[in-house]
Amino acid sequence: MEYKFSMTNGWSRKLIIALLRRYGLNPYRYTRQRRTTVMVKISRSFVDETLWPEFTELNETLTTYLDSITSRIISESIFTDSEETVLNEPEHLVASSAT
Repeated sequence: MEYKFSMTNGWSRKLIIALLRRYGLNPYRYTRQRRTTVMVKISRSFVDETLWPEFTELNETLTTYLDSITSRIISESIFTDSEETVLNEPEHLVASSAT
């Protein structure tokens, strides 16, 4: 069965491709498909029982690690506080969106 995976970021895409290749599979994409798309011919049972559980666990670990590294680099190199301030909407925006 042909599967289509759409990854939300480049790191996840690299991870799914590496996992597929580790299992001897050949990931590809068709002309005009976005770079975030990964196609593969694979059985549904393998996706459900092996590939997807392993991918989600590794992707969560990778995302946590990369977020931590990114925060540390920004904090050490640019500015210690990289959090944004959240304000209530100004009155004129709240009134105009209600109409």
